[in-house]
Amino acid sequence: MVSVPDQLKSRHIVVAPNWIGDTAMAAPFLASLRAVLPGGRIEAVANSWTAGLLRAFPWVDEVHAIGARDGLEWWKSALSLRGNLGRRGTETVWLLPNSFRSAVLGLLIGGGRRVGYATDKRGFLLGRAVAPPPGSPPPHLIDYYLGLLEAEGWPVAHRGVRLPVTPEAGRFAEAIFAKKAPPGEGPLIGFHPGAAFGESKTWPADFFARLAKGLAEGLGARILLFGGPNETELADWVSSASDGAAVSIAGEDTLETLPAILAGLDLFLSGDTGPLHIAALAGTRTLSFFGPTDPRRTAPPGAHHRMLRRELECSPCFERLCPLGHHDCMKGITPEEVEEEVREILRAGVRATE
Repeated sequence: MVSVPDQLKSRHIVVAPNWIGDTAMAAPFLASLRAVLPGGRIEAVANSWTAGLLRAFPWVDEVHAIGARDGLEWWKSALSLRGNLGRRGTETVWLLPNSFRSAVLGLLIGGGRRVGYATDKRGFLLGRAVAPPPGSPPPHLIDYYLGLLEAEGWPVAHRGVRLPVTPEAGRFAEAIFAKKAPPGEGPLIGFHPGAAFGESKTWPADFFARLAKGLAEGLGARILLFGGPNETELADWVSSASDGAAVSIAGEDTLETLPAILAGLDLFLSGDTGPLHIAALAGTRTLSFFGPTDPRRTAPPGAHHRMLRRELECSPCFERLCPLGHHDCMKGITPEEVEEEVREILRAGVRATE
């Protein structure tokens, strides 16, 4: 183990997770790394769809994006990155993903040490192959990432962090609210009806529409629908089905500005999706629906976050589409049940403090 003081001014590269939600849950790792290395340089390597979020992280000095997901284009991008990073000198490469390919990328980047979990038969590619935590289920993903620091004997300064809002992103959020948030004094609530992972993670769209109408009528709630550019049709459908109680802003934000918009909400609802974890990182209260994934591993932690789930024999299956064809783990959570949960959360008034 290299002592921490010897590395205070060194350069570290973090190979970031491949999913937006996982990247949000890596924030405590990056914040803790920064706390240990206040004078060091921390750079991240990420795919193009998570790089935007990392650029909003104050704990990262520079983000290098790999545009292609796989195949020849990925290799070209990785080799180009090797040429760019290899000339600068790297103390340690931290591998947060478990994949064999991420270990290959770490090898291409170079550096004195490559630290990652010995998964996917990649241990021989790592300078420091950390044994995965024993037991089932694995620890929460936040703790899983922090385990790499602990394996090196480094202190963990943060198990929860709050992502600050930049002035530019804050101005963008104010403009969105002025343009799209329905007028009124009721709570401002965000819905994300989609999921990049697949249909199995989504709560039914008509349930979102029924919930929007119920909250608008009962609480005077003002509801915004979130989603990426490929989810605008879904958001528009929910808006129409809710008789305009929910207003779509799908496709109007970026990953750099999304945290600021989410930070301005009173509550955010979605399945186990990227925006859910960004909302938690922004300090916004959340209510999440878990079906095919395991909340013990990825549900936002803390008293200001709540989770609804139907425990079935097949849960969690981690399938993108329900293999049984009925999707009961999500359909079993009713709009009436969710509406009551929303009322309780708003009455409690608990928000994140970090």
